[in-house]
Amino acid sequence: MDERIQREKQRLRRSLRKVAENLPEDYIARSDLDIQKNLLTLELWTHANVVFIYVSIGQEPQTRGIIRAALDAGKTVAVPRSLADGYLEARVIASLDNVKPGRFDIPEPDETTPVLPPDDIDLVIVPCIAADKQGYRLGHGGGYYDRYLAQVHCTTVCLCRERLLKTALPRDAFDIPVDIIVTEREYFHTR
Repeated sequence: MDERIQREKQRLRRSLRKVAENLPEDYIARSDLDIQKNLLTLELWTHANVVFIYVSIGQEPQTRGIIRAALDAGKTVAVPRSLADGYLEARVIASLDNVKPGRFDIPEPDETTPVLPPDDIDLVIVPCIAADKQGYRLGHGGGYYDRYLAQVHCTTVCLCRERLLKTALPRDAFDIPVDIIVTEREYFHTR
């Protein structure tokens, strides 16, 4: 792991979190609705029967409406549960009532919900603080999603506010790009 890149990522995380915290509330509300609309109109969303999606926190694009839309459409929905060793597992939920604040105060299901193997997933939706146009994301720094993305063989999508979309982000050998970035203005394939 390149120490210089890790320091640069930490510096960017601090800086971009401040940017996100200072985004106008009306911009956040509009972008949440438009990101959701852009995702739900994608053909890959329509054809995905099993979706793995995070439950948003803080200034991340809101996912609760997306989760409800997936459940209403009869899709199998799994959300992440973090494990002590830095890994995630996908746990199937029947409603948002199945998630409660867990590790790091991130909403997650408890250990009684069914585990979904990575090979059973059709679409993975991952969070970011920021993303770049090549599909690399700046996450929260734990490496959980990069470890998980290394296990999946389906389409991966990152939801990113346009104001946090960068031309390029620092990356190292462990960073795994997503296939599609969805913003409030557009969606585009990264590879």
